[in-house]
Amino acid sequence: MQQRQTTTKVDIKEAFIQLLATKSVEDISISQLTKKAGVNRSTFYLHYLDKQDFLEQLREETLRIVRTILRKETFNQQERLEEVLLYFRENISFFSEIAQNPMFHFSDNIRTFLLGMIESTPRSRTIIVDAYHMPERYAVTMYVSGLTGLIVDWIVNGAQETPQQLTKIILDSPGMEWFKEK
Repeated sequence: MQQRQTTTKVDIKEAFIQLLATKSVEDISISQLTKKAGVNRSTFYLHYLDKQDFLEQLREETLRIVRTILRKETFNQQERLEEVLLYFRENISFFSEIAQNPMFHFSDNIRTFLLGMIESTPRSRTIIVDAYHMPERYAVTMYVSGLTGLIVDWIVNGAQETPQQLTKIILDSPGMEWFKEK
């Protein structure tokens, strides 16, 4: 039973990604989604309360996967970053669509993630301020906004560089010394 539920949810997610290529989130109906997924509407409602619940579960699943990657003890920071970027790249059609749709708050989630990393690394703020030569608040904003923009641009433009190449670009950017220390 668990396997069937997982398969159904995957089918619905894949159908959603395919529909996102031609429609906005607001224009995708449950009927269109279930038809594309090859499941009954009643099956959809066994898993989700409504479209908003589906979107929220999708967002939570994505964040959970990224958090799991970031918490792996076997990886250093560089490997974690590469692994997250690889996850984005392997699911590029999905992430390209949600990165461009304000309803998903993708940039905000990346920004929050980066700010969390900075907060958990005591020396990070000092290094960032030294790199940008401006007051802390502005330096951190500039830094986080720049990295967020870089990652979103990479995703929206089809992840042309490999995750390793983008990781190198990121690690070579100003203020990243703190990241290399962790």
